[in-house]
Amino acid sequence: MACFLLFELLVISLVGVRSVSNCPDRQSIEESLSKVHVPGAAIIVVNATDVLYEQAFGYQSLSRKQSIDIDKSIFTLASVSKTFIGVAVMQLVEKELVDLDTDINQYLSEPARRIFHPQYPSHSITLRKLISHTASIYSNITSLTDFILLNDTVFTSQTALADMCFTYLNPNSSNWLPKPPGSVYLYSNEGSSLAALVVERIAKIPYDQYIKEYILKPLNIDVRKTGFRLADFENREELVEHYVYVSNQSFLPLWNKELPHFNITQIAESLPTWLHIPFFSIKAFPAGLLRISTGSLSLFLRMIINNGSSILTPRSVAEMRRVVGDGLIPQYTENSIGNSTDVSMMPTAGLGWFWHTMSDGHQYFGHNGGLPGVANLMLINEKNNIGVIVLTNGDILQPIDLSAEIYATIIDIHKKMFQCFDINTTNSIVF
Repeated sequence: MACFLLFELLVISLVGVRSVSNCPDRQSIEESLSKVHVPGAAIIVVNATDVLYEQAFGYQSLSRKQSIDIDKSIFTLASVSKTFIGVAVMQLVEKELVDLDTDINQYLSEPARRIFHPQYPSHSITLRKLISHTASIYSNITSLTDFILLNDTVFTSQTALADMCFTYLNPNSSNWLPKPPGSVYLYSNEGSSLAALVVERIAKIPYDQYIKEYILKPLNIDVRKTGFRLADFENREELVEHYVYVSNQSFLPLWNKELPHFNITQIAESLPTWLHIPFFSIKAFPAGLLRISTGSLSLFLRMIINNGSSILTPRSVAEMRRVVGDGLIPQYTENSIGNSTDVSMMPTAGLGWFWHTMSDGHQYFGHNGGLPGVANLMLINEKNNIGVIVLTNGDILQPIDLSAEIYATIIDIHKKMFQCFDINTTNSIVF
């Protein structure tokens, strides 16, 4: 993409003797994003005390050519939102209001609507299992229509979260794996959202309000610029628009078939072009719909680097970082039905967070996220002293090579930023 926001690095400050040859410059990042057709991106690197690097690239709106801004542009986080569920749960654990290994029905307090695995009713569904994706919940979504709705549609009722959880996870549904809870891993938006419902019930306030009052405000994040609902934002022009790049005429009818109620349109008549995806909501909203700027999100990430700062204890952060089941719980596959042992090893899941192993063998702690026109990644290094956030309005959901290339580009930016800034405390570089 040829049109990118142009501004230069204002200050380069070097402490100690260090070469910056392995640090990516603005032009190389612009070229890498343009090559994979990402309309806009925001990148920020932090340590425990400072912003080491921040740059904005491209546009949050192509129709009115509005540039990305680190502090003003509001991104949809997609599954990066789950890291907030992990923090919220651990806050309640610290207050001894919940226990990670207690049956959640004790906290939901609805005798007429209990949540349990119909084949294994004696195996409790717990908060630990929910936020580590080991509760044997099956993501039975056949199309985006079942998951994504236009605008704020999912928020028509104050009980929307509870209704979704009790409907999706009722004992008579097919949304359960044929394995006991705690025995296999399978990623679940609904399971994470059920954990958020527990937070809501115990705190006695809506989950979105809990996030604002007990996580965002204590971190001095402007809650007027964050939210799950579109109605939370006074100025919608600050919201980053969602786009899908297409080079083939067949993609438009395919997207309109997936989301027939969205009336998806092309930005330009001729190909190649972008499709514009209208703003949406998702049924499992706590697991993927938090909207926030990159600058504000970096304050949250810095809190984790500071081992909880003022809102969590170091013990709770360590608990989130610990791999559930010591990495021995297998990944569920269709071939693992019954007594088969044909399973692959579990991704290294903590509580609301994951350990990601890069191709160079280094491990990073964080979360990725993808929705239509959303591709994000937030990671901290093993030494817990550098964090990198890349938020974009690119798309990684199409089953084509471009999706993999976009995600590979985001990972590559992370790797280069860590190589540049992941140094000992006597040498540092600040952009």
